[in-house]
Amino acid sequence: MKLELRNLVKTFADGTRGLDGASLSIETPSFVALSGQNGSGKSLLIRHALGLEEADSGEVLVDGRPLHSRLAEARRRIALVFQEPEHQILGVTVREDVEFGPRAAGERPESYAPRVEAALEAAGLAGYGPRLCAGLSGGEKRRLAVASALVSEPELIVLDEPFNGLDWAGASDLLAVVLRLRASGVGVLVVTHDLEKCLAHADRLVVMDAGRIVRDDAPAALWEELPSLGLRRPAGGYERLAEMSWLTEGA
Repeated sequence: MKLELRNLVKTFADGTRGLDGASLSIETPSFVALSGQNGSGKSLLIRHALGLEEADSGEVLVDGRPLHSRLAEARRRIALVFQEPEHQILGVTVREDVEFGPRAAGERPESYAPRVEAALEAAGLAGYGPRLCAGLSGGEKRRLAVASALVSEPELIVLDEPFNGLDWAGASDLLAVVLRLRASGVGVLVVTHDLEKCLAHADRLVVMDAGRIVRDDAPAALWEELPSLGLRRPAGGYERLAEMSWLTEGA
């Protein structure tokens, strides 16, 4: 799958440009980290990628065709995991939550049951089906939101600030899920400020500023530029970050 955002411009009512000619191309499978300071346009950009916002000018293409001409299909192929997992949890138990989408779409249980189990396993939640969602930890709720997104078998999954509020163990478990998804052929776009928790494993780092894409390169190539781009550079060198054991545990 190829997702292309070409020269997107979005102007707010007060005249402020939220997007100012932003262009980004993602081909799956890949692991892309999208970062930038608050207000740089990251969340607005991904909303356009999902057809949740309409640009004043520019275009969004999926496999070379306009997004608006295949919106229902695109929303099956591209899944979004919100910043706050509670906003996506709709079931009482873990299994009920993952089943919610296909059940609401009128699918029969025998049709979606194998996909539910596969999604739970992919998210590191095998055996969690009967557990109450309210009793899950923050990291487990994030992975439940991922499982619920995976049940439609998307080709690209977008995670908005997935590491917020997670301790090292929770972040490590979530990163392991991301790496397994990429290895299985699913594309991953992570919108994050927490570069320390994923940068060493991303294929690309895309940086936004003032509604534009200002850098798009391999993370190692952009390491020295991070402070000048307004991003916090994790302590130590890039090699040290790549060698940190928690990043690969369970991957």
